[in-house]
Amino acid sequence: MKGTRVQAGAAVGLLAALVVLAVAGVFLRETAIAVDVSQALQPPGPGHWFGTDAQGRDVFSRVAVGTSIALASGLGTVAVGGGLGLLIALVCGLGPRWLDAVLVRLLDAVMAFPALLLALAVTMAFGTGLLTALLGVVVTVIPVFARTLRAEARRATSEPFVQAARTIGLSTPRIAVRHVVPYLGTTFSVQTAANVGNVILVLSGLSFIGVGAQPPTPEWGAMITDGLQNALTGQWWTGVFPGLALLVTVVAVNLLADSIPAVRAARLARRRGARPPSSRSSASSAAPVVVGSEPVPAASAKEA
Repeated sequence: MKGTRVQAGAAVGLLAALVVLAVAGVFLRETAIAVDVSQALQPPGPGHWFGTDAQGRDVFSRVAVGTSIALASGLGTVAVGGGLGLLIALVCGLGPRWLDAVLVRLLDAVMAFPALLLALAVTMAFGTGLLTALLGVVVTVIPVFARTLRAEARRATSEPFVQAARTIGLSTPRIAVRHVVPYLGTTFSVQTAANVGNVILVLSGLSFIGVGAQPPTPEWGAMITDGLQNALTGQWWTGVFPGLALLVTVVAVNLLADSIPAVRAARLARRRGARPPSSRSSASSAAPVVVGSEPVPAASAKEA
């Protein structure tokens, strides 16, 4: 359990630093796009902590603004896609069997495509740009949440508290809101944390190949692309720092996602006066993190 606390603390610390950097980026938007050719490709130093790029723009300012874009885009996309996926999961779990079968087949068809490829197809269909890239990523997030939460929703319908709610005549929407949604809380939170990192990676990948955020928007993927042009001539800083920011962000959210089930299990154990389970056992009993494959239901009825 101590290792889990350390992991959770590291994740929170890294995310707190990223949030501070993102807040700083809000005030550095003008600096991030200000061109000064006389200062082009300056190495990291007191005047420019992360150096400058080929147009003389401050790399630190661009990384900070890119952090705000990445976090806002990741959280917003997962919120929209996760909400729609939760709605579909509730329909599958509480609706008629034939509707569940139809929706599951549609979800399987969408999940058959890799996330980056599907997002690329949607982006190319509606035109390049950050907004269309976000739309493409939302399409990839919806089936991930829906397929995972659907299994948990199906399990919830067989629980005694749901059966009792039906016996006393509660409507299906009320049962979904009052009983099934709280039951899915742990699974939803783990999926949210895990998919934020995946979404940021896909968005950066789209910008890296030129169909996501367009210049001069300081997006990490686009900055890494620009940095590749300078890496062979020794100006490593133009691509390394945005790459490190991307790496730290993805690692931080994945650490947080891995910590949520164990922390929740320990908290429930303390409330019951029992010994907290080890991080290994709690991780094995927690809801799985699924991105693009068949989920395995896991949450226990007691936690609900």
